[in-house]
Amino acid sequence: MGKNSLKKVLLRKIPVQLATEATISQARRHEKASYYIKAAVRMINHKRILVLQLYSRKDLVLGIKEPRIRTFLTKTDYISQYYEEGTVKWRTGRLDSLLAYDYYSKEEPVLCDTASERVVNTYLSYTEDERIKRSGYAKIRQAQNMILEQRLQKKHAIIEKRIDRKMQEIKPLPKDFDDWIDEVAMAHSRYIYYRYSRKKYMDGYCTHCHQEVKVHKVRHRAKGHCPKCGVKVIFLAEGKAKHIFDHGQVAYFQKTPKGFLVRYFSVSKSYYGDYRNPKISTKELMREFYEDSLVLGYEYRQFKQTGKIRWCQDWMKYSFLDVAVYTKNLHAVLKNTRYQYCALKEFASRWDGAAVNPYGYLKRYQSMPEIEYFVKAGLYAMTYELTSYSNYAYRVQRNKKSLHEMLGVSKQNFRFIQACDMSFYQLDIYNKLCKQGVNLSAGEFKRFYDTYRKNMDVIFALLQYTSLHKAERYCNGFIDRQYDLLTIMGIWKDYICFCRELGYDLKNSFVLFPKDLIVAHKLAYQDVLNRREQERRKKIQQEERRAKRLLKKYRNLYAWKDNRFAVVVPKDLLEIKEEGHTLHHCVATYTSRVADGTSIILFVRDLQSPDKPFYTMELQKNEIIQCRGYSNHVMTSEVQEFVKRYESRVLKKIREKNAA
Repeated sequence: MGKNSLKKVLLRKIPVQLATEATISQARRHEKASYYIKAAVRMINHKRILVLQLYSRKDLVLGIKEPRIRTFLTKTDYISQYYEEGTVKWRTGRLDSLLAYDYYSKEEPVLCDTASERVVNTYLSYTEDERIKRSGYAKIRQAQNMILEQRLQKKHAIIEKRIDRKMQEIKPLPKDFDDWIDEVAMAHSRYIYYRYSRKKYMDGYCTHCHQEVKVHKVRHRAKGHCPKCGVKVIFLAEGKAKHIFDHGQVAYFQKTPKGFLVRYFSVSKSYYGDYRNPKISTKELMREFYEDSLVLGYEYRQFKQTGKIRWCQDWMKYSFLDVAVYTKNLHAVLKNTRYQYCALKEFASRWDGAAVNPYGYLKRYQSMPEIEYFVKAGLYAMTYELTSYSNYAYRVQRNKKSLHEMLGVSKQNFRFIQACDMSFYQLDIYNKLCKQGVNLSAGEFKRFYDTYRKNMDVIFALLQYTSLHKAERYCNGFIDRQYDLLTIMGIWKDYICFCRELGYDLKNSFVLFPKDLIVAHKLAYQDVLNRREQERRKKIQQEERRAKRLLKKYRNLYAWKDNRFAVVVPKDLLEIKEEGHTLHHCVATYTSRVADGTSIILFVRDLQSPDKPFYTMELQKNEIIQCRGYSNHVMTSEVQEFVKRYESRVLKKIREKNAA
């Protein structure tokens, strides 16, 4: 609270002032006020203090004169005594918070008398605004808000000073940092702009090597290579690419007195106007200080809703998951730290602009130092998955000594995995191929994955019956404008499923490789539908037979009537279905339960219209589960009384007989 704060020891000595009879009378006459406030100024320790005693209107109506709250207020501080269930508790919150004040409610605390209004107006005159006329309580609220603002400013100043001290550890960026961003970090922003013409070779300009080039047979937005510098580029026609704007993220590592720092930048490259002179802009948005096991995060954003844009502590707004890392100083920065051998430089340098999640990489390295071996073995795809918040760490058997054992593969297969730089998903596919005896070269595996990665379930279903080469050769024979390779394979897979359901011999090549797959698929599908329909009819007939036997037995047990209503046992399942259709409820779906004997369906009929569906009743274990009318309406009082009589006179006797 500070040196000049209010002293509780002295405040306790101020006597409690009880509510006057005039205040009680006022509370009983007016219901709009939630609290009545008595104000007075007291001298405590040579300081003038505004003392506010708040009486609850509900207490005053009951004749209770003690205040619920006493608030002590100066220009720089406030504190309150809160009386609850015979105890006194000190509270530092504003009165609005203590009273749970609702600004939309018409009930607002008011001052008891003119003397209190005069005291408040005089003491809180510094809060007045000539443009706004405030009530006495509004001035109290304004005074507390001003004090709260002063407290926040002091607190914010301390925080800002601490952050600024930390930011003094920042050193200037290297001179080649901007060039590195242009040449390496923004590798995805390399283009050849060409002037379209009907000539065999068109004039172009490479934005990477800044040279004039000749291009041949290119299309707008097509990918290719620069004929001069050889880098991967995207071809852009001058007339179609006037507004190219690329975005990227970069990170720079820097030594600090207690460890090292990672600085994150958002980068944009604009080709608006003159594409030969693109504009690159960078904005630093996040900083992470690594100090042994501690990581301190800072962001450049609005500071605590003050409107001030500056460096703030903790992560809240930005994410840098795919970042190009400046690697020239990485070994020097990480030397003599716990990350000295993490191989981050090798991973970040695997190609120009390679994506890295620095925070995820360093965090994963702490729990899984084996990442170093993954990087040095060239398993970049797996490393990326392990360090990018993907849940693949469980796939690594960490109690093993070698990488091939960690991945659960042989040495020979591991070399193939290295050559293909497989991800964990690709490893699963490769293991399935090995189990099915499919041997592919690295290039063939890449083509296989690129072709079937979205239809792996289809291709592996086919490989159970034939080889990859035969499957592709067979399906290629049916490709036309209507069907592509993957569609044909899907049709073939469905055809095989139909054959399996029909019991055909798929070891017979005549069955497995029909001459006309499309026609064979349609015929097999029709046969499956016919077979399913026959089975459905057979099942219905069996249910009908079982149900008729049961319903005949129920007729002697459950049929009953009085002078107004009757309980009728259905003749068959068809009558139950018609009952549901007429009354618009779902009893038609209960026929299987009736045939199995797990449910008993009975009809409640009005004797004035005995053939007209009225209510439907369901029994289970001779207990009434439900009785519903039209559109599942509940029973009327008359029907409910009838059902109670049926329960006591019929069902109760059946339960007693079964129990005996």
